[in-house]
Amino acid sequence: MKKFVYICSALLGWMSMTGCAGAEKKSQESCDQATCVFDKYERYLVEPRSYVAYRTEGALKIDGKLNEASWEKAESTQDFEDISGKGFDTPKYKTTAKMLWDDDYLYVGAVLEEPNIVAKLTQRDTIIYYDNDFEVFIDPDNDAHNYFEIEVNARNVLFDLILEKPYRVGGDFLLQWDCPGIQSAIYIDGTLNNPKDTDKFWSVEMAIPRQALTLSFNNLLKAGNTWRVNFSRVEWLKKPEENWVWTATGRIDMHMPERWGYMYLSGNTVGAQDEMKYPHDMNVYKNMWAVFYAQQDSFNETKKYKTLAELGLADAGLTFESTSASYQIRAEVPAEGMVYILNNEGRFWKEKK
Repeated sequence: MKKFVYICSALLGWMSMTGCAGAEKKSQESCDQATCVFDKYERYLVEPRSYVAYRTEGALKIDGKLNEASWEKAESTQDFEDISGKGFDTPKYKTTAKMLWDDDYLYVGAVLEEPNIVAKLTQRDTIIYYDNDFEVFIDPDNDAHNYFEIEVNARNVLFDLILEKPYRVGGDFLLQWDCPGIQSAIYIDGTLNNPKDTDKFWSVEMAIPRQALTLSFNNLLKAGNTWRVNFSRVEWLKKPEENWVWTATGRIDMHMPERWGYMYLSGNTVGAQDEMKYPHDMNVYKNMWAVFYAQQDSFNETKKYKTLAELGLADAGLTFESTSASYQIRAEVPAEGMVYILNNEGRFWKEKK
């Protein structure tokens, strides 16, 4: 019965308890076959972390110190974790981040504990993670495509780029993009490139312009919107290298935007207490991605997609439309009057019913 309850709840209350009872045998049989989708992809289906970003209460001086009242009132994220998530070692050095915003900028602050702060690279748009670095990933419209990556080392050297889609589906980065108008600064409590002493931390402060994060004419930096955001700390100089992140993706791959954290833009000034608001039905969203992961593996192995019945998900409240090389997963969400759509390239969007 535990297996049955897990499937019915994890699959989002696809059906009433009466419907679940009728689906118990089917669900059990599907899990008794090759794999149960939700067991196999459990690492990728853990709910990501979330954060409420508030408006600043005054101007910020971008100097890396994070000592204005707004920063002091803003809550820190949870300590970073290993990119692979539960069951992996806790990071050796603590890392936390904060976010704020106003009409013109998204502000990011981070503190990285480090006993030996090292940064050798000095040219913009070199592979900055070859030094130990801090990385920001932003998907303002939640579609898991057309997202931004900004990396910085302890010398405040930037590597910034846009990706049309993740590497897993053939995406490539646009290195020619330099985040226009970005302001960034580093503060070091210690010394740079001096292994003879013990450092405490380095901190990062960024002001990322609203206009730099707009791929259309829509202003997405406004109260009530929720973005997908993640942060990464790559300890490249530590061998073997370490990858520590705000919210785990489930494997060593930052380019899984659906696994990034949720940042809700509150219209209140920092110091307020608002509830987190998510941009979609979390259970429906999770179920669609479970099918995506299963279909990605199926196509890589057999060059064919499976039916929902073959995945044991015929009663999941989803529809699956495919050709030999593409597909769409669709789910009606009556409470929103919307249809969720996820395609074979991992792009997610909504349409009115």
